[in-house]
Amino acid sequence: MILLADVGNSRIKWRVWDGAEYRQRGQAAHGEESGAEWADRQWRDLPQPQRVLMVSVAGSATRAALADWIKQAWSLEAQFVTSAAAACGIRNAYAEPERLGADRWVAMIAAHALTGECCYVVDCGTAVTIDALAADGQHLGGVIVPGMRLMREALYRETRQIPPETGEPQLLGHSTRDGVWGGAVYAVASAIDGITERMIAQCGPGLRLLTGGDAEVVLPLLRGPYQWEPELIFTGLQVIAGFPPSNLPV
Repeated sequence: MILLADVGNSRIKWRVWDGAEYRQRGQAAHGEESGAEWADRQWRDLPQPQRVLMVSVAGSATRAALADWIKQAWSLEAQFVTSAAAACGIRNAYAEPERLGADRWVAMIAAHALTGECCYVVDCGTAVTIDALAADGQHLGGVIVPGMRLMREALYRETRQIPPETGEPQLLGHSTRDGVWGGAVYAVASAIDGITERMIAQCGPGLRLLTGGDAEVVLPLLRGPYQWEPELIFTGLQVIAGFPPSNLPV
């Protein structure tokens, strides 16, 4: 069995993969505790995996704490995916390949394995990333946009008369709090539609794949056709682990 983990800025998602299906899964925020405390709470009762493969955009302290816990608990060296010039059939557009976010790299590996077509990979998390990928696996480039939470927090931080409150994402908000929540959601939706349409105009027709923690919220508001792939990062990790696309879950 392989433990696969997606270590984000605010949450860690994980799956136990046995080569055919996910045996166990979970996710939880990790901001209020150390990486070791988080791992002990989430993973201490798991059967020992044969391998641990992770992709992380969190800080080095979180990565080190998770790696230390894994080594102490299971005597395993955690493997962290890093972006490269080329791997698994795709080629990186960055002049400094290692500077591309590892989560973006893994998502594109999954997209290429699943489709073999030109596609536009949209990941809605703390940040929203949109990458264009040609059918032959060439990364054509991409953009990074603040996600919904970052947009709201910027308003709370920089505008004295907008306090941090939970609201409803409505287009026609009847309160400041609903205006902030609706503005953030619709701004992200409009950015995704507008940017992918411009990419398609420049790079050609392709599938639009949507993933990430906020994808389900923004999906109903999008005007273009999108294919929701909630497990895209884990699919990419499975491909990196050596499983061919035919072995991936539908």
